Amino acid sequence: MGYGGPAARLRLCAFASGFGLLVAQLAWNRQLLVLVGGSLDAAAAVLASFMLGLALGSLVLGSRAESSSRAPALLRGILIASGILAFLPYLLSAPALRVYPSFYGEGAAGYPARLLLSLLMLFPATFFAGGIIPVMARLTEGIRGSSSRETGRLYGFHTLGSAAGGMIAGFLLLELLGALAALSVGSLVLILSSLLVPGAKPIGTAALVSSESRTWNRSARTFFLVIYGLSGMLALGYEMVWTRQLTFVLGNSTYAFALMGSVVLAGLGLGSLLGQIAGARARNPLALFGYTEIALGIASILPLASLGAFQAVSRSLAGGSSPWEIRTLAQLAVALLFMLPSTICMGATFPLIVRSTARENRMGEDVGRLSMANALGAAIGPLLASQLLFRLFGVTPSVALLAGGSIVLGLVVLLRCRSFVTPPIVAAASLGVVILMVTGSARPGSAVPFEDGELLFFSEGRAATVAVFGREWDGHRSLRINGVEEVPIDQASLEAFHLLGHLPFAYNPDAGSSMVIALGGGITAGSVLTHDVDTLVCVELCPALLEASVHFEEENGRPDLDPRFHLVWDDGRNFIAAASPEWDIIVCDATHPGSVDSWVLYTSEFYEAMRAALAGGGIAAQWVPLHQLPVGELRRILATWSRVFEHCAVHLAGGRHAILIGSIDPLSMDIDGLFDTQSARRQLGSVALTGADHAYLRPALVTEHLAGLRDGELRSNSDDLAPCQFLRRRVPADPQATISGNVAAILSLNSSSSSTLREAQVLYWDKSLPEAIELLASSGTESPSASRWLSVCLTTASEVVLASGDVDGAALLATRAVSEDSTYRRAASLLERIRAIRSVSGS
Repeated sequence: MGYGGPAARLRLCAFASGFGLLVAQLAWNRQLLVLVGGSLDAAAAVLASFMLGLALGSLVLGSRAESSSRAPALLRGILIASGILAFLPYLLSAPALRVYPSFYGEGAAGYPARLLLSLLMLFPATFFAGGIIPVMARLTEGIRGSSSRETGRLYGFHTLGSAAGGMIAGFLLLELLGALAALSVGSLVLILSSLLVPGAKPIGTAALVSSESRTWNRSARTFFLVIYGLSGMLALGYEMVWTRQLTFVLGNSTYAFALMGSVVLAGLGLGSLLGQIAGARARNPLALFGYTEIALGIASILPLASLGAFQAVSRSLAGGSSPWEIRTLAQLAVALLFMLPSTICMGATFPLIVRSTARENRMGEDVGRLSMANALGAAIGPLLASQLLFRLFGVTPSVALLAGGSIVLGLVVLLRCRSFVTPPIVAAASLGVVILMVTGSARPGSAVPFEDGELLFFSEGRAATVAVFGREWDGHRSLRINGVEEVPIDQASLEAFHLLGHLPFAYNPDAGSSMVIALGGGITAGSVLTHDVDTLVCVELCPALLEASVHFEEENGRPDLDPRFHLVWDDGRNFIAAASPEWDIIVCDATHPGSVDSWVLYTSEFYEAMRAALAGGGIAAQWVPLHQLPVGELRRILATWSRVFEHCAVHLAGGRHAILIGSIDPLSMDIDGLFDTQSARRQLGSVALTGADHAYLRPALVTEHLAGLRDGELRSNSDDLAPCQFLRRRVPADPQATISGNVAAILSLNSSSSSTLREAQVLYWDKSLPEAIELLASSGTESPSASRWLSVCLTTASEVVLASGDVDGAALLATRAVSEDSTYRRAASLLERIRAIRSVSGS
């Protein structure tokens, strides 16, 4: 039998098994995300568990294949076992949810429990998956001069299949079918791939020993395993850095992360195919491995030095109003440019190390050992980056350290090849390039995003990059996490932050215990503490936010200095799962549901966990954005909330935000409860909310208004399928474009909740400033909030006119804004600025 037919089948098997395994892995990751949380420690535990399973499977099954006379049957069994055991994490989730809280520990203290739980759930499937490539390598034995080349090809096709699986799962399967169905597809593909295994060995026997067969002594074996293990450790460290850096270019949607992962795998696969060609032609493949590691160090520093250019390219390719498909293709192009050079180098290391070290008559055993070492290194890499490098040095310096590690590793390999002159020169020059590039590069996220601004705070923490920007002339501040604005202090946002903390006390004025999920700028936590609560536990993933919140002291009142305030560094959902039902108030101030890390806080399972953690008469509250949110997804969130909480209400804040209130007991709102202390009155007064604003503070919807959504056919968001996670493709390029439709959808459920002020806010967010001003002015501004919003509209109109060059027109509008509400700081600051401009110009 010729080798061409069986070889083609084996390559197709490698591709299909890679496809199925990656689809299953994404489903596993989703299942474990909701179980052990989304913290960096939890993510590291899941990844380490996955890699440990692969490592042991590579070692044991590679050795088993070498001693087996029926390697094809063994490979079929491995693929079928991987497919069947893929369901184990899903089947074990329910009992694990009952057991896990008993072992829960906050922050890094919970890492052992998370690691153990992840390992128990993932190990069986990943153990067998780890044997796929080593056993395939065993099937290539006996082909004179071709065994190592064919192994490199198989690895390349397997990795390219993984890239395809990541794209299909991330862009189609999880969104259309859900996690369980996607897992079923992955499992089925793994099982069916066993049919592609050649029916008999397509090669000679192990007795056909190539003339290139090598003998591993203990010293050589240890050296090869160590360098390839270190290579895997550095590779996963780079991926941690890229995940952070590319967020500033691609955003933090599910699609963006699917692109990142798929591009990494595609680069690895392509690099492996290229590496096996280069390795076959190289006089010394091991030396080429060393030079590849040095090239990896330099290639991995280039994206950092060119990050601004990548952002410009992304904006240029996508355009301001391009369809989602065009924007996604632009992101794909940028991701390829960003990561492909580095990942090709990474992928090339596998065929080069195999060509250099693996024995032609012991391919299964030797590839198994090499894969084991690489997987062990890969398990350590994320821990090295997140727990050590990011913590001690920050992300940007960590790039230099990782790049330096690759260069030093390459130098060690070259010296092993007994080339004593060129390698040190090349390594020294490469290190010099790395140092120059890093020292000359601005740290991602540190560039000021608006005119006349300055950087007030910056931290490249291990959990996130946090920056606070300010502007002196009007006191504006903006907190950004990984480049995404989370806490601006405009009127609408401040209304939402404050009301999120105050509204629960209108429903439960006697609340004693309270919990806030997400610290942000500390404004909501500070609002809660203006009331007579006994304790406030704030659950937050990012420690740098505590330092950043100091820059919002005027708005938050420094909750961290209050003895009732307790910070827990952990995932909010994870914390609630282990909490006892004792909370009078639980406030969820999560980020946008379209974010890759926040959709889990908008599912029915999370709402049920909140409900279970409430004490009798307890109140749950959640912020919901109206911007960048399709109307259908707002309706789905409302339906999901109302199906879990028997009694609920929906409030509007600033015309741009909704606040959901829920309870297991009937709701009765006493607006005076918002203003029960002098501190609460002062804080609400800063955004022009007083006891005279009863109509504005009343809920837009109550339980009966949501009956249609609750009893309708619209599917709830669930851990298995959460359409809100995939909303980016349905959102217009203009982030404000969905606001008016969402407000209209809310008011359509209760037309009596409409008011002149809410109509004016819709016009404001639709950028119809003259109409909004006319509506408020003609109706009379009898409440402080109406006066404030008229001033807001006039101030924004003044800024627009000033930008056009009409200083006099801007001055008239700003003067009028101050007269409508003299306490609105931005209006007064703008008027002073305009007067300064006039003074300089001599007008």
